[in-house]
This record gives sequence, C-alpha cells and structure tokens, in this order.
Amino acid sequence: MDRVPALRLIALFEGLSDADLVPIMEACTIRSFPRNAQILSEQEQTTDIFFILSGTVRFSSYTANGREVIFNEISTGDIFGEFSAVDRLPRSSNVTAMSDCVVARMSAEQFHRVLLGNAAIATRLVELLVAKIRQMSERVFEVSALAVRERVRRELMRLAASGTRFGNSVVIRPAPTHYDIAARIGSHREAVTREFMRLEVERLIEVRRRQIRIVDIDRLAEATDDQVPGTRRGDPELQ
Repeated sequence: MDRVPALRLIALFEGLSDADLVPIMEACTIRSFPRNAQILSEQEQTTDIFFILSGTVRFSSYTANGREVIFNEISTGDIFGEFSAVDRLPRSSNVTAMSDCVVARMSAEQFHRVLLGNAAIATRLVELLVAKIRQMSERVFEVSALAVRERVRRELMRLAASGTRFGNSVVIRPAPTHYDIAARIGSHREAVTREFMRLEVERLIEVRRRQIRIVDIDRLAEATDDQVPGTRRGDPELQ
C-alpha cells in the first residue's frame, strides 16, 4: 500500500500536502487485522493512535453479567485511540475489526509532535473530538429518556444515512442483527424484535435476510413515539 495516498483518506489529514504527509507517514507502522480480530482491549495500557486505511471497527464493552454494549462503529478515514494518546489513561473500550482492516499506528509521543508542529491538524482533532462528544451526548439522552421504540427509530435513521436510496425508500444492506441494534441502543434483542414487528405491521419497514428496507424514509422520520398510538415514553415494557 502506498502510504501517502492512503493517509490522504484520513479525515484528520484533509487538505495536507504530500510534503506534510511524508513525516506523518514515516512515523507510522502499518498493520492488517482479519475480521473479528481484537485490536485493543478495554483497560489496556497502550497509548498509540490508529488511522483506519480500510475496513470497519467496533467499540464495545461488557457488563459484569456478560451483556455487550456497542458504543460505535467507524470505517475508512476515521481515527481511534486518540483519547489515550492525549490523556495517557487506559483504553475505555474494546476495539474489534468488523471486516478485514488495515490501520496505520503512531505512538502518542510522535502524535504529540505532529500536533505541536501543525496547527491545522490540532484544530481538526478538536473538531473531531467535539463531534464524538456530541454523538455520545445524544446516545446518553436516548438511553436515559426515550422508550425503546423511539431508540429503534433513531437507530434506523442513522443506518439509513449510509444506505442505498430508491426514491423515498432506503435499503440498508447488510443490516445489523437485532442483537447488534439492541447492544447499540441499550436494550435487549427481544424488545428490538417486538419493535421491528410493529414497524413491519405499520408498513414502515420491510425485513429480509440481512437487509432492511425503509419503505418511506420521511414517514419514519416523523414517526416519533409521541405520535404513534400505543407507545408510551418510559413504559417499563419498552425498556
């Protein structure tokens, strides 16, 4: 892999010249991970930062009773590990390759030198961190304040952003499992399955093997739990 063009895919380095990218390239090591490989483990003491050159990774944690909580998934062009690179504290989640992945890895010391030497990269890092904080704040609000139906709807809207649009419908392929969606929204698989069945009855979605078709994206966007009969915000049955 030609590293300079590959690093140009990384959002943190948008707009940099080849001359700016060469020292960054030289400070990185490239490594490949097969699908399902664990890249980092929660509480690991390493502090390197990673740049995804290809593939998708997942961030997750497990409760004491073994329940998985999925925080996020990111793909080519994104970065991870920057929290530990900045504050030198242990890793806050497990990082797993969801597909075959190629990542560039840089030590925290080298990364600090890059930030000190390039104000544009430092500014871009702040922007990326703020975006992650906003996203996490939204997730915390949803889990704390919304019934499971509204959380499912919002997750479908997020998935639709990377789906394939056909008129006013959107096809999500490959679709996550009900287990994965439950782990993302702080619920359990059975509750997600019930909500999918309700959405199918109301002809808001159609579910096929590893595929979800949102029949009318505008109607789904408007279908909040306050507007749908029979759904009560905070109903214990829907948690």
